[in-house]
Amino acid sequence: MVRHAQATLSLDKTQAFDDYDKLSALGMTQSEALGEELVAAGVIFEHVFVGPAVRHSQTAEIVGAVYKRCGHHWPEPEIQEGLAEHDGARVVERALAHPNFRDELKKLEDLAAAEGSGSNDVQRAFFSVFRSVTRKWARQELPEELVKESWQDFRERVGTSVGKIFQALQESATMGVFTSGGPIGSTVASVLGLTDEQALELAWVVQNATLTELLFREGLASLKSFNVLPRLGSPELSTYV
Repeated sequence: MVRHAQATLSLDKTQAFDDYDKLSALGMTQSEALGEELVAAGVIFEHVFVGPAVRHSQTAEIVGAVYKRCGHHWPEPEIQEGLAEHDGARVVERALAHPNFRDELKKLEDLAAAEGSGSNDVQRAFFSVFRSVTRKWARQELPEELVKESWQDFRERVGTSVGKIFQALQESATMGVFTSGGPIGSTVASVLGLTDEQALELAWVVQNATLTELLFREGLASLKSFNVLPRLGSPELSTYV
């Protein structure tokens, strides 16, 4: 399983996540580095699955282009709608417009006015709010009007989609799955038997363009590696957004 490379994020409240579903310039560099790493490691995919987001398909396309440039086979990707990211970003967006979270929004707006919306302090403050709201979401503590898909329903959707992929596995086949941090964290948590909140914690730490490996045999899935970065060559290429 591969988390998409860095996407574009605006913290302008008027467009919030509108630009998020496309890779940044850095994300394209990360995808290229990931493709080179996989080719160098001799990884050959019999099948490639991608979530429905643009950032999923862009990451897979760049990795695939590296494979083709090096003369290796790259399967035609298959879209898996169930691998879409959770609704956490929209839940937070709706929460910040809700009277219960007026103080949090005011702090973000004041900080953005003082330092600019792209500053590190603003981003840290935003993700602090993001984590606070999504924890309440996982605990089912938010007002109902803020939630379109519960964390529990999200986990069930992802589990169904991953189950279909496992069912399609042939012996000794290697499958690439390009998706987001939420589906990866949820899947690993399910394999390890972790709780909903622990699954959310795992989703937060999945970095861009990282690899998580699962072994599937005799109807059981095992975790081989989690959140492994390719050798990107520079600490600046290591990101979470």
